Amino acid sequence: MFPSPGSSTERGREQAPTAVAVLTRLAAAQLSAQGIDPEPRMIEAGLSPSLLDNPDERVPVRRQIAFLNIAADELGDDLLGFHLAQSFDLRALGFVHYIMASAETLAEALAYQELYGVFANEALKIREGSGEGVSLELSYVGVERHLDRHQAEFWLTTTLRQCRLFSGRELVPTSASMVHSRPGRVAEMERYFGLQIDFGAELDLLAFARDTKELPLTTGDHFLKELLAGLHRKAFPYSAGEAGSLRTRVENAIMPRLRHGTPKVEAIARDLGTSARTLTRRLADLGISFSEVLDELRYQLAVQYLRDGTSTVSQVTWLLGYREPSASVRAFKRWTGKTPTAFRRELKRGAGR
Repeated sequence: MFPSPGSSTERGREQAPTAVAVLTRLAAAQLSAQGIDPEPRMIEAGLSPSLLDNPDERVPVRRQIAFLNIAADELGDDLLGFHLAQSFDLRALGFVHYIMASAETLAEALAYQELYGVFANEALKIREGSGEGVSLELSYVGVERHLDRHQAEFWLTTTLRQCRLFSGRELVPTSASMVHSRPGRVAEMERYFGLQIDFGAELDLLAFARDTKELPLTTGDHFLKELLAGLHRKAFPYSAGEAGSLRTRVENAIMPRLRHGTPKVEAIARDLGTSARTLTRRLADLGISFSEVLDELRYQLAVQYLRDGTSTVSQVTWLLGYREPSASVRAFKRWTGKTPTAFRRELKRGAGR
């Protein structure tokens, strides 16, 4: 099976960043509520069950993503992250939630999420959007964006829920988009967000109208805000640094471009603010090439799409950036020795055992 042990798949990666384990605990609780023991599933994802009893223990983000995928499969819930975000006690998020709630305006609350969100999840880089209104964009640091759906949907849904709670208004975004693909429209999410969500987009984005920028928050508390900010400065005198590796940043730059065809190294280099020659040299220093990163990313995405079972083989061909079905069939035979259709049948037989 491609990639083989010792292949370039893990070359160029650094240790994955960590997060508070709120989402892992929520998923574990949901499994337990359905009579499914979460501990074997946590071990399968590389997590220690002890974190369920230790609120201060952090979790590697890549392993949390793996556990969410396992839990979603066990529960038969393809919208697990979205569902968990709607019902949990927001106070479980701790410091980030409280300092956002203490802000005086919506723009200030989202600015605090940008400033302090990294301490809740080191893999999520949150920044203010570039539009006229108030918005947030997510980018992934140190974790391959293509691995995730549930965490991203949890984070954006939670942010919308917080904005509605803090403002006391049923805010409807002007736009919402996510990098991962979902075939067709997702009616349940659209009802909650109040608009059609753009999946397979170039950005993970949540945006509100310009007139919400100075929207006063009913939860605002100037004295609490100053107290929390001061305590945080004493506890964390230095900002958390980025944990992302070059390979992961290249993969995350490739992913939103795939649907437009095979990305060129020159375009990815521009996205990363460097030259094609420099990017090629830096990858070579890690023992990998741009074509290897692209090929292995396509393989991982292909397996993910075929396992999900929601996309046709022709849709998978398009999502991987191939314009001819024969090209994707040749690639899949090279990766697995099987056609995409045969590989999907094998996955279904394995799931039925």
